[in-house]
Amino acid sequence: MNSIDIIQFFLLVITITMVAGFAGVVYYLGEIYRVLARPEHEGSSGETGTPGAPSLAGPVPSLREIDPGKTGSLEESLGAITRKYDLASFTLATADGLLIGSTKKDAEDEAARCSYLYTQGRVQDETGVELFGIPHRGETVIGIACSPVPLSTELTDALEQDTRDVLNHWA
Repeated sequence: MNSIDIIQFFLLVITITMVAGFAGVVYYLGEIYRVLARPEHEGSSGETGTPGAPSLAGPVPSLREIDPGKTGSLEESLGAITRKYDLASFTLATADGLLIGSTKKDAEDEAARCSYLYTQGRVQDETGVELFGIPHRGETVIGIACSPVPLSTELTDALEQDTRDVLNHWA
């Protein structure tokens, strides 16, 4: 092999590497676009969630139905709700503060603290966690939704309905 053949070989290797790199960049840009174009992100105003500000959450996510019969446990159903509403975590507790189920590890303290706040008439804790009560078989079950943005009234209503469905199936 003379020096021209060696140079041509290196140029071919560099060309193949550049084409593969370009294809990889195009692929990952497509994946980023696909994630950003998901329905959960439509209707976002681009503002940050501030306590006391109007709700910035988008429309009610109705694409994915929660079917508790297709999940293996209460925790799996709560996980499906967490994914559907893009929550950081979701916990159910009794009005007495006992934990029913959660997507969060060691949620007993949160269940007790938030249940107490709810019985005192609060619908949010100091960190912005949303609290709501659902009547179930003569008792009130407290829903504790940790969301990165405040939930709109429509989202809260839909979340309560999905939670009722899960409770009716598992409890």
